Formats: sequence, C-alpha cells, structure tokens
Amino acid sequence: MTVLYSTHQTTINGLASLVGSVLKELYKEAVKNDVLVSGPCYWIYYGMDGQPDTVFTLDIAIPIQGAIGDSPFATKELPAFKAVSHMHEKDWTKLSDSYGQIMQFIGKNKVEMTGECREIYWNIDFVQPENNLTEVQVGINIPGLQTANLPSKKESLQS
Repeated sequence: MTVLYSTHQTTINGLASLVGSVLKELYKEAVKNDVLVSGPCYWIYYGMDGQPDTVFTLDIAIPIQGAIGDSPFATKELPAFKAVSHMHEKDWTKLSDSYGQIMQFIGKNKVEMTGECREIYWNIDFVQPENNLTEVQVGINIPGLQTANLPSKKESLQS
C-alpha cells in the first residue's frame, strides 16, 4: 500500500502537538495533487517503549492512489506485517489500556515483538471522543511464518 507520510522524532509527551494538525496537512496535500485517499490514517511507531520521555520515530500516514508531485511530504510502500491487534472503542486517554491488554497477551504467549507498532484511526471524533475507533497493532515475529515458502497458485493447482 502506498502512503503519503510525515516523519517525526518525538516522545509520548510530545504526541499531543501532532494530533489532527499533521493529518489535515496530509489531506490538503492529497487534494492538491488530485490523488485518491484510499484508507484511514495510520500512526506508525518505531522504537517506542512506553516511557514518556523516550525519543522514537513516528510516521503519520494516509494510504493514497496516484502520484505526488513536489511536496514537503514523502511517499513509500507500507508493507503488511504480522501483529497482535486490538480494536480500541473509547476515548484516546484510555489507549494505554488496549496496549496493556496486548502486552499481557504477548507476555503470556512468549511472542517476540518487532519494535513497530501501528494505530489505525478508523473513526476520529474530537467532539465525542468516546466514539473514536482505533485499531492498535503491535508487530510480532512468529518463527517460520514470516519466512515460510508457501506454494504459488500454479504449484497448488498441480498438486
């Protein structure tokens, strides 16, 4: 999936300054370039450890179809990844509860994390925040699954 995105070095304490403003600018850029926004907003975290003052990388992205000309933003391919996922159906002030449930599952099942987390914002509601719908994804490694050599369709048909 191709995304138009903006990269930020920030901390958990610094996230509030990015909420809403960056997304609006990404949408403006998509309209200016006459591209189709083909999905919800993604926040992609690299190296976030849950500590309020740890600096990490955050990409704020929207999926697009079409070419972007000269832009202050970049595009890239955002690959699918293996993750433990939880649908957060509450105000974002309670987002840590969903991360806690995911971490409990990961710990209980002894799953290795990749260091990448994503939040997919299916519904954003600043007026009634209890209507927010956010999918939290924590990247994981499952030995053998990422590197499995699955048969191609052609090979499957010949079996």
